[in-house]
Amino acid sequence: MRRRQSYLGKEDSSIHTIVAANLALLAFILAFTFNLTTSRFDARKSFLLQEVNAIETAWLRTDLVRGTQGADIKALLEEYLRIRIVAAENPEKIKETISRSDAIQKEIWSIVTSLIHEVPRTDPVDALFVDAINEMFDIQTNRIAANFTYRIPTTIWIALFVLAMFSFFSVGYLLGMAKQTNWYIILMLSLAFTAIIMVIIDLDSGKGTIQLNQQPLYDLYDRLLIKSST
Repeated sequence: MRRRQSYLGKEDSSIHTIVAANLALLAFILAFTFNLTTSRFDARKSFLLQEVNAIETAWLRTDLVRGTQGADIKALLEEYLRIRIVAAENPEKIKETISRSDAIQKEIWSIVTSLIHEVPRTDPVDALFVDAINEMFDIQTNRIAANFTYRIPTTIWIALFVLAMFSFFSVGYLLGMAKQTNWYIILMLSLAFTAIIMVIIDLDSGKGTIQLNQQPLYDLYDRLLIKSST
């Protein structure tokens, strides 16, 4: 009888160890995945602010452009900013806004190249303006990649859900061996892990309740309208 009790005690100890290891590994994977999503969210916010600054810089430097082309580029930049606001307010139109952004970029670059070829100049004024336009174009590429390309890989999602399933199964098995099941602990544990997973899904999708504050876009548009009217 003592040998049986000793054996059961060792078995219970090994089960506790396995359950603890599963939960620790699940917590590690959740922390790793959460870090990926928060890093991507921070990158999206950084690219938004960079694009706002780049558009405003390009808009201001159009005053260095000779002739009427400067006004044409300003009008295109204002439309470029407007469709950013449309995309922020209507996520379902993102493909149309990206397509129109590319078309505006081509129109702006066509004007820039015609200016350079019309009267060849290599002074720093031209370099400043062209650099501002190029930076604005590059940041759009970065924003598209951060928003739609660099998502959590499917392999990580599969590993996360498989590990969560095994972890909760082992916890359920361990609690089932107890004389009295504590449903409060089960509920709190399930809610805690589920809440973290839902936050990760929300951040990774980019379409959930956690959204970037687009106020810098609206502020810039108001500033450009004021400057255009003066």
